[in-house]
Amino acid sequence: ALVAVASMASCSEDYLNTEPKTSISDVTAVASTKAAQMSIYGISRIMNTQINRSQNGETGMLMFTGEGLSPDNVSFMMQGEMGLSWQKWESLPLETSSIGKAFWDYNYTVISRANTVLATIDNATGTADERARVKAQALTFRAHGYIHLLQYFAPRWQDSNNGEAYAVILRTKPGSDPTPLGTMNQVLDLIYSDLDEAIKLFKECNFAREYDFEPAPEVAYGLYARAALIKNDWKTARAMAKAAREGYPVASNKDWLSGFINPTSDCMWTNPDNDIYYSSFGSWYSCNGAYPCNWVRGIAINMDLYRQLDKNDIRRKVFFTADKAEEIAKIAGFEDCAGITEADFYDAKNVTAGTMNCLFGGSKLTKLAQGFVKYATSLNPASNLASTLPYCKPTSPTTPSGMQFGASTKMWSTGSVGTYGDSYFPWMRATEMLLTEAEAAYMDGDKNGAAQLLMELNSLRIPGYTAPTGDKILEEIRLSRRIELWCEGHSWNDFKRWNVPVERRVWTEGDATSGNCIANYVWVHQPSDCNGWRLTVPRAESDFNSAFDRSLLNYKE
Repeated sequence: ALVAVASMASCSEDYLNTEPKTSISDVTAVASTKAAQMSIYGISRIMNTQINRSQNGETGMLMFTGEGLSPDNVSFMMQGEMGLSWQKWESLPLETSSIGKAFWDYNYTVISRANTVLATIDNATGTADERARVKAQALTFRAHGYIHLLQYFAPRWQDSNNGEAYAVILRTKPGSDPTPLGTMNQVLDLIYSDLDEAIKLFKECNFAREYDFEPAPEVAYGLYARAALIKNDWKTARAMAKAAREGYPVASNKDWLSGFINPTSDCMWTNPDNDIYYSSFGSWYSCNGAYPCNWVRGIAINMDLYRQLDKNDIRRKVFFTADKAEEIAKIAGFEDCAGITEADFYDAKNVTAGTMNCLFGGSKLTKLAQGFVKYATSLNPASNLASTLPYCKPTSPTTPSGMQFGASTKMWSTGSVGTYGDSYFPWMRATEMLLTEAEAAYMDGDKNGAAQLLMELNSLRIPGYTAPTGDKILEEIRLSRRIELWCEGHSWNDFKRWNVPVERRVWTEGDATSGNCIANYVWVHQPSDCNGWRLTVPRAESDFNSAFDRSLLNYKE
């Protein structure tokens, strides 16, 4: 040991200050525009890196919050993985929630990396166009992180005293110096300013995207629209959503039914999760991912939402329900399935109340579940969906290992049955922007414009569709968002903005009008619950940030 100490003492100071070959400093990372661009790609990579338990960054957060806390997704897979306290919102008010902390840390990691780039990019070696490109992307990323923080940790706008409520820490420089809370107005001012400058710089550098995961002008416009929704700034939301989707069509029915294995024609921002194995979205939530195949689970729709859909809506096709029994019977050749009704899904001989699993012990729904596998793969026979079957174990590729009541085949993944799940989860779609534009138009007083936008989407999805009039237009916009964007991570934020109660109803034997949620996970939440639908700023922030004053957040005891 003494020899080692002596050796260390004899090392020159220059040697001790030499940067390790296995890492680079923040200064080196942005010294040139090429290095800074790689740092931007690194932020994109963070979005697809494991952050909590088994979930990846961006998509894991969207599923745990937008879907896991939503009434519209009653997935037993989610309920089991996320835990009872999270699913029932019991841990949302806790400073010690590990899930809440993971999402707080994730967004501030994105913001911190963007701040590092922004602090030095003006002096980086390279061309003016290269500097503009990198700076625009860094500004877009910083805005993205703050939008998420406001969505999850800030109160609703109508509860914010016109934006004067304190919400999150406003960090705009590298480092971790003590930083106080900022108000919603301060954070939104930064977001608007960042995106204004980003859009200007994108235009100046004649930006051309190389990868689907890069922030681009359309992403900046789309994020602007999302921020404006938080603020109920309807004119801005409408204008930005319209600008965001320019050049992108509404997703065709074929695209919507294609399993989201590849980017759809309306996909504005995504990244393949094809090398993060069990942390990937597809592993957990695609219908043919590793865990749904082997654990008899998947994602499932709340039947209270499903029953509101038009009977001709093509989006109904991806859910395991009784109303398609006759069609399944024809495609699968199981004639005895044709007479199955919704009442059969409320028979204890066919459904396990504790899991909503509809396939066990040779029940009446066994063949219907088997037929649904063939039905689901027939929806897009030209794609590679036909090479894999949902909810099937590798040892039995034609027989599902389980099928939850309301199970969805909206999301697929590539690869053979039993592997992990690779896919392109849509972080932003132009069809989302159309629905944002419609909502903003309605709220801004243009009901006719909102109805026309509804027609643009639903005339594709629902044969013979006619847009409603008057107050029913808003109801239709909300219903359309709920089904079109189902399982894409928007639901909880939407309900929070709409300021309406949410409910999951229990499955009741013999009552075909009841819900399809497991008893332990049933709840009703009012707009005032959980401090106005807020995740709690984690204790670690107050432990390490001496400028943080929790009392300013006005949490309920």
